[in-house]
Amino acid sequence: MQRYTRLFLIVLGSALALFTGFNALVDPYDTGTGPRLEGLNAVKTRAHEDGRRVQVGHGIGQVDVGTFVTGSSRTVDGFPMQVEDWPGGLWNAGIRGSNAFELAHLAAIAGREAGLRCFIVGLDLAEFSSGEKYKPAFPISRLADGRRWLATARVTLSPNTFARAVQTLQENITGERPEPPFMDVYPAGEQYRRFINTPVPTHAYYSAMRVSLQRMDFLFETLEALAREGVQVIGYIHPVHAWNEEAIFAAGRAEDYFDFRAEMAARFAALEAAGEPVEACVPGGAGVLWDFSGFQPPATTPLPAPDQTISHPVYHEPAHYLPALGLDMLSVMQTGEPIDGFGVNLSQSDPRDSEAAILSRREAYLETPDGEALQDLLAPVIGQQGARGWQSVSISHAEWRSLAALNRSIASRQERERTRGD
Repeated sequence: MQRYTRLFLIVLGSALALFTGFNALVDPYDTGTGPRLEGLNAVKTRAHEDGRRVQVGHGIGQVDVGTFVTGSSRTVDGFPMQVEDWPGGLWNAGIRGSNAFELAHLAAIAGREAGLRCFIVGLDLAEFSSGEKYKPAFPISRLADGRRWLATARVTLSPNTFARAVQTLQENITGERPEPPFMDVYPAGEQYRRFINTPVPTHAYYSAMRVSLQRMDFLFETLEALAREGVQVIGYIHPVHAWNEEAIFAAGRAEDYFDFRAEMAARFAALEAAGEPVEACVPGGAGVLWDFSGFQPPATTPLPAPDQTISHPVYHEPAHYLPALGLDMLSVMQTGEPIDGFGVNLSQSDPRDSEAAILSRREAYLETPDGEALQDLLAPVIGQQGARGWQSVSISHAEWRSLAALNRSIASRQERERTRGD
C-alpha cells in the first residue's frame, strides 16, 4: 500500500510540476516568469484577458512612471498604454469591469512606489454599484494582497492561466490573433449596430442598480492615504455618448447622477486637508476632480451611418471613447483649461451650479434627429422595472482590515521627497 501511495504522490507531484512549469514558461499574462521564445510565446496574445487584473498588478512597480491612470474598460480603451508627454510619464492601469473595491486595492499597491507623483482615477455611478465586489481573476492577482511572489504562485497554479497559456501557444504557432474589441475599420454597419443595441440594456442596468456609500468610503480610504503621503489624487467622471447617458435619465436616475457628482466633489475637496502634494502634475491641490460627463460636446456627436465602416471619430460605442479623447482629457487636466466647452473643474465650482446646463444640453440633444430616434428606441421600456435579483454585497470587517494593512504600506511623504531630490 505504501508503494502505491508513493507512486500516486510522485505522479501527482510530477503532474503539478509540469502544470505550473508550463504556465510559468508560457507566461500568458506577461508577468516575467518565463523567457520570450519566438514562435512560441513571444507575443502575449492573451495578456489583456481577464480584465488585465493580473497584468496590471504585476506591472505596477515594473514600469518607471510617475502617474498611473486607472478605472474601468473605459480607461483601458480610452487612453494609450503609455503617455510620455506627462510629468514623469503615465501608464494605463485600467482594468475591465472594475469597481471601487478593486480600485481601492490597486491604488494602495500603486502607492507603495516612492516615485508615484499622481494617481488618476476614472469614476462613474457603476464603479460604486452594490453588486459583486470583484471579478474572478482578482483573487489570484497581486491586487488582492499586494504580494508579488505569492500572486505569481497563485497565477501559475491557476487552471485559467493554463487555458490562456494554451491559447497563447497556439496563436504564436499559427500566427492567429484574437480579434480586438474595437477596430479602426468595421464591417459595414457593425459599429452602427453597436450604438443601436446599447440604450435598452443600459436602461435596464441603471433601473436596477443600487449605489453603495460603503463602496465610496472604501475607495476614499485609500485615496485619503495617498493624499496624506503627498500623492496628488486626480479624479475624472467619464465622458459617455448621449446614447449611453440618456439611459440614466430615462431610468429615473437623474437625481442619483447629480447627487453622485456632488458627493464626489465633496470627497475630493476633503482631500485638500492632507496638505500640498509633494510634486503635483496638474493645477490644484491634493485632490482635483474634473467632470467630462453631462452631454458635453463630444457626447452629442452624430451616430455612425448605418453602412459606415470607418470608426466613429470619438467613440468605439456609446460607453467607450477613443484614446484621442482620453488625450484631450489629460490636456484639460494639465492646463486647467476646458477645450471648446469640454471639461468642468468640480474642484473650483459647485456641482449644483452646472446641473441646469446639463439639463439644457440634454433637452437640446433630444430635439435632434438622433435624439428623437433615441427616445423612440427607449419609449417601450420607460417605466419598466429593472432586472430582478440585484443583490447588495457588503464589505466584510476582514476586507476592511486587509485594506488598512495595504494602506499602511503606502510610501511615506519623506520617501517621496527623497525620490524627488534624487
